[in-house]
Amino acid sequence: SIDTKIIAAMKFLQILLCATFYFGNQQYFPVLAIQMIRLTLRHGTCKESCVAIACLSFLLSGSGECKASNRIGHLAVLLLEKFKAEEYLPVINIVYINGVHSRTMRLELGMEEALDAYKKGMQVGDIEFAMFNAYLYLMMSFISGQSLVELEMELDVFGKRMVEYKQMTASNMVLVIHCVVSNLITTKDCLSLIASQNEERESMLAHAIEANSYSFICHIYIFGGIEAYIFGKYELAADISLKRQEVEKKMSR
Repeated sequence: SIDTKIIAAMKFLQILLCATFYFGNQQYFPVLAIQMIRLTLRHGTCKESCVAIACLSFLLSGSGECKASNRIGHLAVLLLEKFKAEEYLPVINIVYINGVHSRTMRLELGMEEALDAYKKGMQVGDIEFAMFNAYLYLMMSFISGQSLVELEMELDVFGKRMVEYKQMTASNMVLVIHCVVSNLITTKDCLSLIASQNEERESMLAHAIEANSYSFICHIYIFGGIEAYIFGKYELAADISLKRQEVEKKMSR
């Protein structure tokens, strides 16, 4: 069995690793993941190893090693099941199933798994990643072509729940989708997410730029581009896409 000090170290590194995935200091994400992999290889597997291996899968996917990424990600799922580490399902779903496996997964199945991971996260107390899974579910619902009226109601429900639990990062990401959905329902003219005079959305973008929150900036640009394209503003959509690509070059991962 693994030394209790090693398990404590793995737990601590896992907390830091998850904190860097969506938030600041993303340059430390690969460093922490590799350190956890080293401990796993040297001392053996534990519950937290499934998170480290899922993150390794994510990193390999980003470098174009798709086959290796899928094999290693599947190993993370097997370890999750072996150790009955359901408390890490919300993290695994975001990092591997969404980040890697979703490229070959049916969208409907991805939505189901995101919703299940949300419920499990709320059950075990991982509110943070539960809410990110809720966001993932809502994003997939939008992409899948769900009724906008029904989607807007779900956005309202989950958005209020995120504010209630003080999960403002996930709340802001959902708010971006909500703005686009609202425009599609109520607006005949193009009110691009980027060009809109809506102060709340402009404020979000300005704050993200000031904070160098590259992931959130890209998120805003992605949905701004979708909205512009739907309204037939193709030049604006192309311009937004170029801005997003420039931001992505600055991202650590």
